[in-house]
Amino acid sequence: MGQDVRPSDGFSIMVSAALPLMQAIEPPPLNRNTQGLCEICLDCIFTLEWAARFYSCPNILGFILNPYNCIDALVAMVPLFLRLSQGITISVTDARAENRIALLVLLAQMPVLRMLKLLRRFQSFHLILKAFRMALEALPMLIYNLTILLLLFGTTIYIVEPSIDTLGDAIWLTIVTIGTVGYGDVVPKSTAGVVVVSLLIVTSALYMAIPLGIVGSAFVEVWNDRDRLLLLHRTRTRFATNGYGAKDIPQIFVSFDKDGDGQLTITEFTRMMRSLEIDFSKARIEALFESFDADGSGALDDQEFVKAIFPWAYSDIYGSQAGDDNIDSDFGFPRLESPTDDANEDVQVRL
Repeated sequence: MGQDVRPSDGFSIMVSAALPLMQAIEPPPLNRNTQGLCEICLDCIFTLEWAARFYSCPNILGFILNPYNCIDALVAMVPLFLRLSQGITISVTDARAENRIALLVLLAQMPVLRMLKLLRRFQSFHLILKAFRMALEALPMLIYNLTILLLLFGTTIYIVEPSIDTLGDAIWLTIVTIGTVGYGDVVPKSTAGVVVVSLLIVTSALYMAIPLGIVGSAFVEVWNDRDRLLLLHRTRTRFATNGYGAKDIPQIFVSFDKDGDGQLTITEFTRMMRSLEIDFSKARIEALFESFDADGSGALDDQEFVKAIFPWAYSDIYGSQAGDDNIDSDFGFPRLESPTDDANEDVQVRL
């Protein structure tokens, strides 16, 4: 479930995405049999790579629910199955000629899906998702205002502009104007129509500044906090990879709390992170520790850790002590709970 892609993997992914596109050149650089064999070889490599990671992962449920692994499975197995069942020379051209829509869509979109395999290489992609999720809070009002603009100006243009025959054409003109596209296929010709569309252009410029400003502000906020968010993401992913959920955290803390005071010092916290194979530098571990230590006491208890890493599970574990929860996983990864045993020895063995 790791997020890293080796350079050799990235190269094979790029080749697999470029190969179908290269075949669209006339004449194609490879004959159909050669292309089919290359595609099957790449699909076999991707399938074996996915199977090896599935077999070695200690948390099977977490592996299956991980969106990156779902993409990998789709990209590896579906094309291989299609080529083995339909023939190695099956192509987009054949699917289109035979009007096989489902097969056509799958083959045509395969380069896109293969490029999505590289998403795990860009950890900052999670920051973009976080920013958009924050901006989505304003989406209902934005859609409502957009609907009002479309109906108001669309009907007004239809009333005052005799050269526009249907209400659909008027609404189409309103849509392309608000979107600042302006195809020019439908234009006003009367004076009244020009005045109304001019007002629409000015209003559209003002309206479009609102969502762009909201998204930009959300991204700046997330980007300024990127180090902490990425550290939290990598820590949460590593815990899930090792098969641990939020309910395991209190027992894990007991295992590493050598002085029995119910809290971890920076030394004990560093030892826990190393045991979980979370390969952060000393400076990053200290920064992560400080972000968890909300009260600034210089020690970290399990409640502070759970609230930072698994905020959605905090109230389930600690009940009424939860207080002010933030039920947001920061990056939208699966909210997994691993079964835990009450015995301290079980956690020590797993570590």
